[in-house]
Amino acid sequence: MKKPLLIAICFTLFFSCKEEVKETLSPEVLAIQELVLKQKELFEAPGIAVGMIKNDTIVYADAHGVQSLNTKKALTTKSIFHMASVSKPFVATAVIQLVEEGKIDLDEKLTHYLPYYTMADERYKDVTIRQMLSHTSGIPNTDDYEWDKPQYDDGAAERYARSQNVFELDFTPGTEYSYSNPAFDILCDVISKASGMTFEAYMKQNIFEPVGMVNSTFFKPGVSKELATSPHVLGDSLQLEVSKIYPYNRRHAGSSTLHSNVDDMLLWARVNLNKGTINGKRIYSEESYKLLTTIQTPKNQRKVGLSWFLGTINDNPFVYHAGSDTGYHTFFGFMPQGKVAITLMVNTDNFQTSKSIATIIRNSVFNDSITVNAPIHYKLKNYILTENIKKVKEIYFTEKSKAVKDYDFDDGYLDDLGYWLIDRNHPKEALDVFLLLVEVDPNYAGWVSSVGDAYKELDSIDQAIQWHKKALKMNPKYEYPKEEIEKLLKKKSLK
Repeated sequence: MKKPLLIAICFTLFFSCKEEVKETLSPEVLAIQELVLKQKELFEAPGIAVGMIKNDTIVYADAHGVQSLNTKKALTTKSIFHMASVSKPFVATAVIQLVEEGKIDLDEKLTHYLPYYTMADERYKDVTIRQMLSHTSGIPNTDDYEWDKPQYDDGAAERYARSQNVFELDFTPGTEYSYSNPAFDILCDVISKASGMTFEAYMKQNIFEPVGMVNSTFFKPGVSKELATSPHVLGDSLQLEVSKIYPYNRRHAGSSTLHSNVDDMLLWARVNLNKGTINGKRIYSEESYKLLTTIQTPKNQRKVGLSWFLGTINDNPFVYHAGSDTGYHTFFGFMPQGKVAITLMVNTDNFQTSKSIATIIRNSVFNDSITVNAPIHYKLKNYILTENIKKVKEIYFTEKSKAVKDYDFDDGYLDDLGYWLIDRNHPKEALDVFLLLVEVDPNYAGWVSSVGDAYKELDSIDQAIQWHKKALKMNPKYEYPKEEIEKLLKKKSLK
């Protein structure tokens, strides 16, 4: 059974990098460069771009690799990435600007701005703008962004908001935290109605142009073809390839469609480090800065401001947002007290941005010695389809025995590898991986059920049932094998 892995900003990790870099780099820049290059190597990223500010000075801004594996065009700090959920703090900034102008009230109801808005749950009438910005509205999240059916016209935002009429809230507004992409997509139409212009035009006129972010946009057709990067995903052979689908749909502009680069995001860093000002221009007030970065969520739940996540690194407040979509991982965060800001972008799936950022900051800012490593299945995936399981085991145990490890050996990564294989129609190899997993950790029922899943894919129904029964015996309260046994017995009876 798939077991979720939660990679938080917990920051305890060291490494040595053998990659050659220019000797002219300062020791500080050299250290950051080594960290970045090591991460690119271990995660097999086609391209990685990083920018960092300390004490109002850019200490690092560089890009490595290619914009696309198809074109092999070199990546630069001007190369433009799909920024995914890093979009959300920009939406919050636009809302707060309109609050300052008296056009939006954070505690006013959503329906005040969008009278047409309805849901299949009367509680929707109580949803406020503040709740939408802090993920406490109860508006349910979505899994299907219809990247394969993108919409580009000006009416996309309103149509999306109207489409919510069939959904119910997850909880009473304001009582809980639950991440909601749709809330930010709906806010696009709030911004549009309050400002009298399209969301994308508002962002350009009121944020990007005043800040000087000349290559940033929420409108994909406006991205320079020369600077555009491509998303990369794991193909059927578990090797990276350019995704056939690009993650863009104007229906989801607010949650996901910011496009930007390192140069522009470092300007955005200055705005936030300076509490709303850059080059003598005020983008939002200092009072608004406090609102954006003050906890808005209920006690004992995840700490969120207005869109921003609020954490710590070495006990220092850290304001941040990560993003991930098909073929991309991104990150932007800043440490107000230390005047530190960092942005990272990679054009690939399966990159641990929070862990990566923590490594760079702890080493660069706090002089810690933190290891760079990657999940072990990043390495094993390169052998499971070309070598036998004996070779995979040899690599696994050799890497695990090293004193300084390049890889993380959480058992769940082997489980992930097995399901990667199942998803790509390699059930025999998946079975080999799951059996290795049970060998490594024989006492967890979830891994035993994973073996059952592989046998199911191989159409070995009796074997699948046996393994799920074994998992159930290990943990009688485990619902997954119960459900699977029921399905398998039904399937067997129909044969």
